[in-house]
Amino acid sequence: MKVSSIRDFKAKATQYLNSDEEVVVTRHGKPIALLTHVKPQSVESSLLQLRAVLKSAHISKKEMLQMLEEVRKEVYYR
Repeated sequence: MKVSSIRDFKAKATQYLNSDEEVVVTRHGKPIALLTHVKPQSVESSLLQLRAVLKSAHISKKEMLQMLEEVRKEVYYR
């Protein structure tokens, strides 16, 4: 798994999209996105992968739940 700043990701977006490697995009050293190829898989498998990424980024359960709540509000209360 590769880690890339936003600036680096913008400069190399095509290269990353053509690669099979997953990329974690960071802002100020904190992960904000995971670029991965879309593959048919179960929801459970996706959640397990997300948990692994969050754990490796040292994001606590509390921080993760706060992020999910922010996303939920953004999606449902636009």
